[in-house]
Amino acid sequence: MTFKRQLILSPLHTNLARPAHVLQILTGPRQVGKTTAIHQFLESWPGPKFYATADQLTPPDAQWLAETWRQARKLKGKMPILVVDEIQKVPRWSEAVKMLHDEDVRAKEPLRVILLGSSALLLQRGMQESLSGRFQLTHCPHWSYSECRQAFGWTLDQFLFYGGYPGAVPFIDDFTAWKDYIQNSLLETVIGRDIPAVHRIDHPALFRQTLALACRHPAEVISLQKLLGQLQDRGSINTLANYLELIAGAFLVEPVRKYSPRAIRVRASSPKLIARNNAIVTALRGVSFEETLRDRPFYGRLVENAVGASFLNVGDNVFYWSERDKEVDFIVQRGKDLLAVEVTAGDGHPTPGLKTFLNRHPETKPVHIGGAYADLSVEQFLERGL
Repeated sequence: MTFKRQLILSPLHTNLARPAHVLQILTGPRQVGKTTAIHQFLESWPGPKFYATADQLTPPDAQWLAETWRQARKLKGKMPILVVDEIQKVPRWSEAVKMLHDEDVRAKEPLRVILLGSSALLLQRGMQESLSGRFQLTHCPHWSYSECRQAFGWTLDQFLFYGGYPGAVPFIDDFTAWKDYIQNSLLETVIGRDIPAVHRIDHPALFRQTLALACRHPAEVISLQKLLGQLQDRGSINTLANYLELIAGAFLVEPVRKYSPRAIRVRASSPKLIARNNAIVTALRGVSFEETLRDRPFYGRLVENAVGASFLNVGDNVFYWSERDKEVDFIVQRGKDLLAVEVTAGDGHPTPGLKTFLNRHPETKPVHIGGAYADLSVEQFLERGL
């Protein structure tokens, strides 16, 4: 039986059961099952449906989108639905969608519309510029440990290494094949095709190096100046920062900032690099599953990275904190709550940084994940979160 990601399907069923004229927008990284989930949803949808994708060798234009939309309007029956995949590949897509959607509202068309995209920056820009008040957003994150355990029977170590791209699962018994799949079918598609299709990349080699270098430093605080010094093709700090932003917008690596109540100090801080999925770290590193498990320092970085990615993937605001030789792995803002999270892969003890931070911010709740004083084991946290 095909696994169904209810965190995607349930909101869609709830939102689309209401009257039409609120756009449904699904966003998330490539190869996490957005399209699969949509086809599962359409199989159970009681009304007529029309599916189209902008993921084509030559990106379609606004005229293609308008014609697709008009064809969907001709669907016969109750509760017709249109799905457009990879919508961000249509130039000026948000303006075209606004025009077509507003036509539907004025004409009282019953058409329901779902738009899918895998570029956070471009979708966010389009939604803010043209579609304010017209949509509901569903985020489709990377697969969690709980989902991988249920769908594939994975252990914690398998999740920490293989990360959870479902399309790569058939290859995990052949490390070379698995690594090539992640590098060529996934990362190269995003870096070499998806992002350049919608953003100007003046230095493609530098862009690829930026991703590879970021993945060498999972859960590590590193200055942009130091990163720049490690690149083979030299660029400017501004170019590097821009490329990191594009990589983050594709849900690959997030540059987490240092926590400070003052926003200007947050922006100026060196980032802590968190890969959204451990698979891109281990695939680019090129070291096998068995060897990685024996490398306990690196294994610890994978654990910390997976915890940070888990917070990011559920939509929390995530920071780190450090001062001289004291640090806290993650500071997590969840609504009005502030969490100080310490992650330990082995039997370690709490660090003095946590005590210092709590003294300065007594409203903070401390959370120990893993180690001798754990509130939750690493497996418990990745299984059910906080």
